[in-house]
Amino acid sequence: MVHEMLFEVINSSSAYEQFTSAIGLGELFEKPEGEDIQAQVPIESYTIVCRNRAFAAEVRFSYESVADSKKINNMVAETVGSWGQSIPITQEKFYSGFINYGAYTAGHSVFNNTITGVVSDPAGDKIYDGTTLFSNSHPDKVGNTYDNFNASSTLSGPNLKTAYLAFTVTNNRDERGNVIDIKPDTLLINPSLKFTAQEILMSEQVPSSMDNTTNVLRSIVEPLEWSYITGTDDWVLMKRGTGLLKTMREEPLLDFFQDDRNKDYYANIFTRWGGCVKNWRYLYGCNLATS
Repeated sequence: MVHEMLFEVINSSSAYEQFTSAIGLGELFEKPEGEDIQAQVPIESYTIVCRNRAFAAEVRFSYESVADSKKINNMVAETVGSWGQSIPITQEKFYSGFINYGAYTAGHSVFNNTITGVVSDPAGDKIYDGTTLFSNSHPDKVGNTYDNFNASSTLSGPNLKTAYLAFTVTNNRDERGNVIDIKPDTLLINPSLKFTAQEILMSEQVPSSMDNTTNVLRSIVEPLEWSYITGTDDWVLMKRGTGLLKTMREEPLLDFFQDDRNKDYYANIFTRWGGCVKNWRYLYGCNLATS
């Protein structure tokens, strides 16, 4: 599944996991001989909540159909076996929502990890810093803002260079504003952009250029197609397994039983998982829908 290539995956043992965003300790101060160590000013980090959501399905077989069928075992096996295909489809659709809805100005429920009466997600339908995942105004904790979204940037060599430099030179800061070393490794695209991406990233010379200029973007990142990206022109520069998190709480549980109240038979499946954004800096999105 593609989402497991993009998300950091951890096992979870509770209804939700809670983290704090990476603040960084800041640089060390030189200590002159005989003087006290200079104290750093503590900074409160953002709270990140990741709840485990339940997903389930059930099929009912009438008593008569079971009693009269000579192939009930095959019928049940085929029905329950189809869930083996449904699980990855459900997961891919859920986790692709972090990309597809990541620029929605109003946010989206896929980001809301509140569990009523248990834990409140302070960011609601947005990510931990109170903005959308792809935003022009990500705040840090020392008064700066950053931009990881361009609403009208078609996939091209010059535009990829712009996004790459924003990713590595402008957004390479922690919450204290200190420089950190981050580089993307993946160009996530809808399959419609397959050949455009290959031309940009695999050509030895700059595409469509008559100057025989070396293509400096060759193999700078790896293109990755994901059919669940809904926008045919959407593209995201990102580092795999870093900014997005998947929690796995319960593997699929299958059950088959007869209800004595109506004598019918039931087969059901139940599983739990969750997801959240841990650090927006490892993604830069272009052309994504805002509503």
